[in-house]
Amino acid sequence: MLQSTPAAARYAAIVIDADTGRVVHETESTQRWYPASLTKVMTIYLTLSALENGRLRLTDTVFASKHAASQPPSKLGLRTGQSLTVEQAIMAVTTRSANDAAVVLAEKLGGTESNFAAMMTQQARTLGMYNSSFENASGLPNDGQISSARDLALLSAALIRDFPQHYHYFSATEFNYKGRVMPNTNRILKSYPDADGLKTGFTCGSGYNLIASAKRNGHRLIGVLLGAHSSGERFEQMGNLLDMGFANSEKGLFGEHISQLKDYSALPPPFQLSSNRCAGSAEQMGADSGSSRYEPIHINAPYNSRREKLTQLAQAKPQSRGNVWTVSMGSFPRKIDADVNLQRARNALGPLAKTGHVGIVKTKTKGSTAWRAQWTGLQQDDSQDFCRRLRAKHLDCSASPQPRQALAANNSPSKPVRRVNHRRS
Repeated sequence: MLQSTPAAARYAAIVIDADTGRVVHETESTQRWYPASLTKVMTIYLTLSALENGRLRLTDTVFASKHAASQPPSKLGLRTGQSLTVEQAIMAVTTRSANDAAVVLAEKLGGTESNFAAMMTQQARTLGMYNSSFENASGLPNDGQISSARDLALLSAALIRDFPQHYHYFSATEFNYKGRVMPNTNRILKSYPDADGLKTGFTCGSGYNLIASAKRNGHRLIGVLLGAHSSGERFEQMGNLLDMGFANSEKGLFGEHISQLKDYSALPPPFQLSSNRCAGSAEQMGADSGSSRYEPIHINAPYNSRREKLTQLAQAKPQSRGNVWTVSMGSFPRKIDADVNLQRARNALGPLAKTGHVGIVKTKTKGSTAWRAQWTGLQQDDSQDFCRRLRAKHLDCSASPQPRQALAANNSPSKPVRRVNHRRS
């Protein structure tokens, strides 16, 4: 069955084929919901539209107003009058879910955030998002800030279709701003082999939300999950959703087009988390003082999915003795391009990408700076397997024995494998 039996809206979810718009799976997808920071996908959609029609350039300087600087976390920490480029603001929104950067873009395009919110709602109508209305650019709690899983899938498909050349902003694994390297809050980029974007969201009212897009063998799916009760639950269950989606797609099990999903109910969005279950500033995030019943989400993934096969392969692979090797990938003049290349490599490698130590390396040759991704601490057979898989995806790859001093540095306690410290978003 592609469509679930109607039930109380414990959560809402949908998976669609990004190219055809046909539904692969859905559960309460037209139920009205608080989008939280998934709102920012629309903020970026309008920003990219302004880039395409010439109203903005990536190198344009924008300034933080008092209103923008006063936004609550998650934020970049902009001060009133502080400047940044449009591209920096986009990266702050897509990787760090920065509310202050979202307002900076909104005020640049709309004059005021409220005017921009009206533009967002109008664009939603144009895209067929009939359940959506917007009151701000960030997704902070507001009774009028409403969407649905269906609408957010429709928006995400439109963003990828209309601005493919800019989609890489949602794939970047980190954001380097004024010497600070800040990881992307979207852990699906590392936990699911084929994922390459999009966005996380959280408020007490919405619960933990997630949009994810994944591409396998040239076939792209978009999944939306609304209302998880923990960050870990949303990433785990999104993986199950995508596994189910790819399995159904391979069998040709498609439902109707997403535009055919209709909901004529005027019921308000559910309120997922009360203050006794909402960490952080519950009042700021919109929590009430009541109690809410917690029922875990259980989305059944197909048995022996590709994720499981890749994980089993990585765990079962014997480690040979001998020299330690390094795998290097390409060379790029901009760090964000190296980030995108690294994400493509992660997608190609799946769980094998967790082998060794990975990072972006800055080099200088004849006065010019370049960036490249590299894995260190690999066995020779691992490095050969890496390059075979990467070249099959038309990605540059070279493997070489690792110098002893580099090996010592990688094994030193002063250089541990970086772990992502996720703030709620």
